[in-house]
Amino acid sequence: MTGTAASLNRVDGAWAQTPTLDFLRSLTGASRAWEVVTEMTTLTIPRAGVWEVNYQVRGVSQLPAPGAANTDVGVLSGLFKNGVLVPGTEAIVIYQNEAAGDQGKQIQATASRQFMHLFAAGDTVQLGACRLGVSGTAAVVSNGDGRTSITAHWVAPEGDGPG
Repeated sequence: MTGTAASLNRVDGAWAQTPTLDFLRSLTGASRAWEVVTEMTTLTIPRAGVWEVNYQVRGVSQLPAPGAANTDVGVLSGLFKNGVLVPGTEAIVIYQNEAAGDQGKQIQATASRQFMHLFAAGDTVQLGACRLGVSGTAAVVSNGDGRTSITAHWVAPEGDGPG
């Protein structure tokens, strides 16, 4: 399913999905400092109730050239609801830890997460990510080699719980 965020959110109010996007988001903050991946469209929940949410994140990390110290770097992802991280949505996308003298490698991987959550109509969902470790570079990426996206499917009326 492709199209604008507005057109995706009007499909009977029971399905919402981010559009197909190409981007690279470098994670430059401190280790475990969460940030919203603003390159992705904010998903607006069109209908109150319990939703099955799925997201997948493609991450890339690279350690610096070989050095005299152990190094580590990685990408952690999670979803934000109305600007607040939703506990239980976190996933390690990629993490590498190398002994001294063995650095300089780039690794890419994709992680996915599925969960049920109770939303009100109009709640917003955004992808968040943070770097793990303090060495090298870390990023979230989406292109033809692997996509980063969020989908949500309405499964139960308001009043039902996610249990």
